[in-house]
Amino acid sequence: MQFVLEKFKEIFISVIPIVLIVLLLHFFVAPLDTVVLNKFLIGSFFILLGMPVFLIGVDISITPMGEKISGSLLSLNKLWWIILGGIVIGFIVTIAEPDLHILSAQVRDVTSGGVNSRLMLILVSGGVGFLVAVALVRVLRIIPLNRLMTFIYLIIFILAIFSDSDFLAIAFDASGSTTGSVSVPFLLALSIGASNITRGRGNEETDSFGMLGIASTGAIIAVLLQGVFSNTNLSGTLDLEVVAGERAFQTVLSEIPSVAFESFLSLFPVLILFLIVNFIQLKESKKTLRNIFIGTIYTYLGLILFLTGVNGGFIEASRQVGFQLASLEMPWLLLLMGVIFGIVTIPAEPSVHILTSQIENETAGAIKSRTVLVALSIGVGLAVGFSILRILIPALELWHILLPGMAIVIILSYFISDIFVGIAYDSGGVAAGTMTATFLLPYAQGTAQYMPTASVVTDGFGVITIVALIPLLTVEILGLIYKISLKRQQRKTALQNVGDSDL
Repeated sequence: MQFVLEKFKEIFISVIPIVLIVLLLHFFVAPLDTVVLNKFLIGSFFILLGMPVFLIGVDISITPMGEKISGSLLSLNKLWWIILGGIVIGFIVTIAEPDLHILSAQVRDVTSGGVNSRLMLILVSGGVGFLVAVALVRVLRIIPLNRLMTFIYLIIFILAIFSDSDFLAIAFDASGSTTGSVSVPFLLALSIGASNITRGRGNEETDSFGMLGIASTGAIIAVLLQGVFSNTNLSGTLDLEVVAGERAFQTVLSEIPSVAFESFLSLFPVLILFLIVNFIQLKESKKTLRNIFIGTIYTYLGLILFLTGVNGGFIEASRQVGFQLASLEMPWLLLLMGVIFGIVTIPAEPSVHILTSQIENETAGAIKSRTVLVALSIGVGLAVGFSILRILIPALELWHILLPGMAIVIILSYFISDIFVGIAYDSGGVAAGTMTATFLLPYAQGTAQYMPTASVVTDGFGVITIVALIPLLTVEILGLIYKISLKRQQRKTALQNVGDSDL
């Protein structure tokens, strides 16, 4: 029971601050249409109810399946089978990721169907699967992470030059949406298992990090390739008009059939993969299989409730908030609210707390988890502010932020310890959690819809990208600070030893 309450508490802390801020804006600054507000509140209730059930199901079913399938694959101890298995696992768990479905639906809606959401899901999942295989080869062949990531981002840079510019923001946003509750347990299990194989030949602690960072770049490459070969000129607009006579509760409930079907298509392949592996190799007990089936049902029901809330009211209200605040023509207010929204979402992300604790442990307490949390919160708040600033200033493009940011990340990776490089790249998708995809991104889209100088396609995306960049920079800078302080401490200790020997 305590476990269940903890999950509900996590989601409550995550969603309620957003709800309260929206209500304050509604009553005192930018009133929303009554139907939109009611749909938002109903959607919030569905999210509060569905997300904990989904996460409980993930802990009972998805995580154990990830560990067992990954262990079974790596036990084959044959490189080509491991590569093939990595591609299959990466594809299946990514196409089941809720955040990616949320993003692809927004891309479809904003581009008025110019981007096929199903094709995007397949391409992104394929890209992640291929890069999962690359990540496994890196661990098994003990290839330095900083060199591999330099090579990968060089490929991304070249593709970005030849790809349609409208696909750039979508590509990087897709990267931040691929590492979530479904994919992370599988990929971490693969990473840890592969690093155990190399135990004694390399630094297995270092090699266990970096899998998530490598895998997520597959999404960028896949979408940019789609942009290279696409002849579609992306343009779109948001329909923010409220349908006359629309009833909030009925509208939200009408999302359930399509959401239930999409959720089934997402989770069914994961379960089938497990059953095949179990039949061939695992031979798990009936009790274990029963628990996994029950957990999968929890995951499925929770996912239906969560996505119904998101699609039925949460995203629409967020767009309306952005549009309404932009219509006040007070740029400072838009920026301020963007920063506030960014700050309040970070402490609510459970994976952020895992990251901060990880850094404190690796530095033996030299860098406190609270310090990292504050740095990330402020950084992500500023990241959302930059995203809004990009919409307000037509001359400021996404690559103006991304290019120098990633250049600094790559350069710093050669001056800090390997373990910080791995943690940094893995942390990129940590901050860009569910609230980023379901609230911060639509907020930017609503803002872009109002601004006459902005494009809802080109400027409405990119928030997840910039939010994901901040933890990368933050962790690497903290790694550099730790390295400098450690050298100072070692020098001080050496001087003291010399002094003691003279005595």
